[in-house]
Amino acid sequence: MYLDQYEKTQGKGYISLPVGNHDLIRIMNAERDQRDLEIIQIFAFTMPNIPFIYYGDEIGMRQLPIRTGKEGAYGTRAGARTPMQWNKKKNLGFSKTKPEKLYLPVDQSENAPNVMEQENDNNSLLNFTRRLIKLHKAEPALANYASFTPVYAVKNKYPFVYMRSNNQDKIVVILNPANKTSTALIDGLLNEPFEVLFGTKPVITTSVNNTTITCEPKSYTILKIKNL
Repeated sequence: MYLDQYEKTQGKGYISLPVGNHDLIRIMNAERDQRDLEIIQIFAFTMPNIPFIYYGDEIGMRQLPIRTGKEGAYGTRAGARTPMQWNKKKNLGFSKTKPEKLYLPVDQSENAPNVMEQENDNNSLLNFTRRLIKLHKAEPALANYASFTPVYAVKNKYPFVYMRSNNQDKIVVILNPANKTSTALIDGLLNEPFEVLFGTKPVITTSVNNTTITCEPKSYTILKIKNL
């Protein structure tokens, strides 16, 4: 379905693949950790689309179990529209008013993520997201109009491997969201010199006509093919 829409929109506009908004449950939930969120954002920022970050997803704000009849906050919307979490102060830095006067409550968890704590942590999701945005802006092969070629895309199997190209600039993205080691056997060779821009280098072995890529559980890699 995606490829069909991708091909039909060439030269007419851009596809957007939203991973978060108030009509979607937040990407951080009880079954996910930071590594899961990193994989989701890698996908969002390396596919040929216009990436959006729903406020709070850059620090891993949680979907709260709130249902209310307030205007605009029906269904699951309320739990995804809670106030931005800036620091550990009153109402997590969003407002100095009494908590009961807030339109929606803040996350009351002791470990509720906030911007201030993640600012100076180089390994935080916030700084990971900043680096990813910087990469997206810097690499011509990640431009919205750069070409997209699936390398390994098999239903119910991982890793998902694809290439983005813009003239001589080429980037290969390898995503394995599974909780187990995953292997892809692809036609052709991936033996050009390359640089790891993000993530960890998978085990890559080549034979006469194909390449085997073996990925650790819950891993991601962004490779830049070097021009000789």
